Amino acid sequence: MKQKVDWIIHCCENGACDECGRVETNFLPYTCNAHTHGMERYEHMDFQMVLHLGHREIMRILNTLGLRVQAGERFKDGDMVAGIYEDCNIRLTKYIETGRWVLRVIIPDKYNVFPEDDHCMETYRLQLLKTDALCPSDRFWV
Repeated sequence: MKQKVDWIIHCCENGACDECGRVETNFLPYTCNAHTHGMERYEHMDFQMVLHLGHREIMRILNTLGLRVQAGERFKDGDMVAGIYEDCNIRLTKYIETGRWVLRVIIPDKYNVFPEDDHCMETYRLQLLKTDALCPSDRFWV
């Protein structure tokens, strides 16, 4: 039986809204708030990514995790997850995203160094910020 994606992914980021045309400019460079809605039907937390790797890669990662949950796999805070990238694991860390708990995908840098290490590339360290800090409210819609 072929699995069906039955959740949605929101990607809040800098740029124009497809619905209303307003322009968002507040996200810190290289960041976004991409997250799923719908994992609760599997009694599982939703997923979040904050490192802006492009839409295709964000969708690939979040949908891969969603399909694994749909197939019965369960993830929790602190899990190291293989199979997303060939050369490294990712880590799932519990964060608050607009008032709910999600599992944030934490990706190591190109040297396989995770963000809490002082030697991690600066862009990847942005993954440790609280969700609200990614888009300071004093720089909202244009």
